Order: sequence, then structure tokens, then C-alpha cells
Amino acid sequence: MRKSTAAMSMIEIMIGVILLALIIVPSLQVIVGQTRTVTATRDHSSAAFIAQKVQELCRSFQFDMIEADQYNSNPNMQKQTFEWKLKNDDEYRKHIVNDIVYNIDPEETSIEPIKGKHDGANTKLVALAFHFTINYKSKDQRDHQLKISTAITRRE
Repeated sequence: MRKSTAAMSMIEIMIGVILLALIIVPSLQVIVGQTRTVTATRDHSSAAFIAQKVQELCRSFQFDMIEADQYNSNPNMQKQTFEWKLKNDDEYRKHIVNDIVYNIDPEETSIEPIKGKHDGANTKLVALAFHFTINYKSKDQRDHQLKISTAITRRE
């Protein structure tokens, strides 16, 4: 009587499962790592998009109404400036994209005049330095910051 040798033994099956596990587990780790990287990049890109939006919003204001410090003696006028609104108004400070809240830190927001070495007291201001920081907590619950600096110039 002849035995059939076409069937696989238990050892052959176990070796096959071990080889399969050795291939699949590292592949899954790579996929999970890449997914985290893509998610972090998307969140950072959203923060950059919001930074661009804030800069464009600033540029949409009349140049004399951007910096709040020049109106310290007139609080009503100061409240109409872009800087005051960015530091105090949630409509300007808080942005939500993909269920992530991006906040502009009022403590790290500043708009300062840029003066040249030949500018005198009567020289018309032509540029402002605008600095702000966007804070957000990504999907993996880590805190992130995006610091932005730009110059805003007077349009004639």
C-alpha cells in the first residue's frame, strides 16, 4: 500500500506561517509609520495654510489700521486694528481644519514698525514686521508650533 505524499506536514505549515509573519509584520510597521508621517505632514500643511490666510487677512486691512500700538491713547481706535483683533478676537485667532484646532498665540504675536537708518520722526512708515505663532495639537495628541515672520509693506 502506498502513502500519499501530496499532503503537507504540520512542520511545513508552521514554517510557512513563520515566514509569512516575518514578511507581514515589518511591512505593517512601515505602513503605520508612513501613515503617521502623512498625517503629521497634512496637519503641518494646514497650519501653513492658516498662516497664509492670516497674512492675507492682515494685508487686506488699511495699512494704518494694522498696528495697534500707535493708537494706545485711543482705545476705541485700537480695537479696530488688525493686531488688536488678532490678539483678542477668537474669530481671528481660532481656526479649525480636519477637527484640529489651530490657535494663534496672542503672547507671541507682534507687529512692529520697520525703520531705516535715515528715517526721521516725520518719515512716513512704509513697512511693518509681523510675527506670530500657531499652536495646535495633532491627531497623535502631540503639541506643535509654527512660527511665522513676514513684512507688510504700504501699498501706494
